[in-house]
This record gives sequence, C-alpha cells and structure tokens, in this order.
Amino acid sequence: MNTSEQPQEHHASENYDVDLEHASDGTLKAAGRWFVGLADAVLGGDGTDAMGATAVVRRIDNDAEILRITGNNIDEAEGLVALIRRDLAEMTREQFLEEWGGKDGVETAG
Repeated sequence: MNTSEQPQEHHASENYDVDLEHASDGTLKAAGRWFVGLADAVLGGDGTDAMGATAVVRRIDNDAEILRITGNNIDEAEGLVALIRRDLAEMTREQFLEEWGGKDGVETAG
C-alpha cells in the first residue's frame, strides 16, 4: 500500500475552535478578583493580573460548548488557548477529547 492510499487523518481543528471569554466566577471569587485588581492598580499595575478569563472550546458546526477551562489570570488563559489551538491542529478529535476531558455528544463520521 503506498502512502497516497493510506486513510487521511482528520484533526480536531476541523470540528472545534477555541476562544477566550470572560470568566464567569461565583460572587466570592469575583469579589476576590476585584480586590486584587484594585490593589494592583493602587500599586501602579494595570489590574490585568486579576482579570479572570476562560478558554472555551466549541463545535464549529453548531457552537456547542465542548470544554471550558478558567485561568487564574488573563496571561494563563491566553497560554491555555495557545496550547489548545496547537493540540486541535495536531490531534484527532478522539485524541483531543480524551486528552482534555472534553464532552461532545455529537457523533461525526470519520
């Protein structure tokens, strides 16, 4: 069997995309973030270290949420998005869901 006859491997990026969203923390955690942001601003920072952000993976075809991971701050969440994008491009759908613990109730052919 030559290489042109081997089945083509589909990457998870054909099914999913990842974006950064504002974290939806509970009241106590949101208050803690506000306090940390205020303290950071008083000390001359811009307060971005206190901003919660969430990496959200969704299906491309119907926008269904597959995975949601909240970072401790915006930098951590941006790093998660970069890591997830890399894995989406390199892994199959099944590998990605197993590795990241994503839940996709939609079956795809492939």
